[in-house]
Amino acid sequence: MAWGLLTERLCRACRSFSDTHPAGTCSTCRRDLPLNGTVCRPCRKQASLVAGPGSKAALDLTVAAVTGHQLFLAGSFRRPSSPGPLPASTAPQAATWRLPPRAGQPHWIQAMICDPPRDLTRVSSRSPPAGSGLAGVLLACARRTAELRGWSPRTLALASSGLQILAAVHDPGERVRASTVQQLKARNIPARHVIDVLDQAGALLDDRPDSLAVWAEEQLSGFPPQIRAELGAWIEVLRSGGTRRTPRARSTIVTSISSIRPFLAGVSGQYATLRQVTRHDITSWIAARPGRSRARDASTLRTLFRILKTERLIFADPARGIRSGRNNSSIPVPARAPDLAAVSGAISGNPALRVVVALTGMHALQPGAVRRLRLDQVDLADRRLDPGGLNRPLDE
Repeated sequence: MAWGLLTERLCRACRSFSDTHPAGTCSTCRRDLPLNGTVCRPCRKQASLVAGPGSKAALDLTVAAVTGHQLFLAGSFRRPSSPGPLPASTAPQAATWRLPPRAGQPHWIQAMICDPPRDLTRVSSRSPPAGSGLAGVLLACARRTAELRGWSPRTLALASSGLQILAAVHDPGERVRASTVQQLKARNIPARHVIDVLDQAGALLDDRPDSLAVWAEEQLSGFPPQIRAELGAWIEVLRSGGTRRTPRARSTIVTSISSIRPFLAGVSGQYATLRQVTRHDITSWIAARPGRSRARDASTLRTLFRILKTERLIFADPARGIRSGRNNSSIPVPARAPDLAAVSGAISGNPALRVVVALTGMHALQPGAVRRLRLDQVDLADRRLDPGGLNRPLDE
């Protein structure tokens, strides 16, 4: 577990240690290594590191089981001429290798000291995988995902080719960056499908920029810093939720920002913070809005200032109690006879489409609820339908 120019798997210090100490099972990490007493050299070095230079006489030799092992550069254990603790700014900072499970743990694990960008231009789908088993796991997950999502044979073949390319430059257990997958677009491989498979397999490291945060930053770029900070707190609550508040969908957040952006642009030219906004500013702006969007904009402003008041970013809620009426709900119109005839003809020989029409036309399920419906949410014996917590009766 040391980095450097090594002529073999062990550094010089560990090789000398193994020549003078018998092998056995370490009482801390349970690995078969040369022991000094009942503890191997890495565990003893970790205990010395945690204890510090002044506590060598009383070491807690079990500390490595909790803190892991600190990775070092080979030969860096030699002390300087003036011993003493390193300053906090120069203390070694490195990744920690956690102890593997006791059952079937490997003898040694090579951790990654850096993760440079991968170049896929010289790799093909016929290149041998970097490690055994990774390509098989990803391809099996691709076949399951293709069956569930209804991919065409060509889409599955292209996605499998991309997964084989990625397996050639990644070791087992190493997660694949989404930015690396984007390179496959140059070969007409559907990167979105490959990312979906990696996500299902738990092998994806999504390093793509947050598109919603980038878009919101562009929308609020011209506002004063204090107003931008207050709006950032509001957007964060909408995205993550809070006490008695569920997270909002991306489309809802985009609509909310777009609807009140003219109001925010107006007050940004007058005030430096939303604490200065008055009730008159809100009512006068809402009164000038078109009738169809007036109720929506008033609701968005009430939500904005209510969240800011809850987060203690403003002293008083100027939008509290403001009403602007409500939009007239549309009255459902019966479907036309030609449309009904077309639907009836389409479902006559398609049982799956017949189920979809029944769920949408009779039970009013949204398209997303139909796609996410599981078999355990349909109780044919008791004639109940329970999609996402809704308990509905099933007719004949």
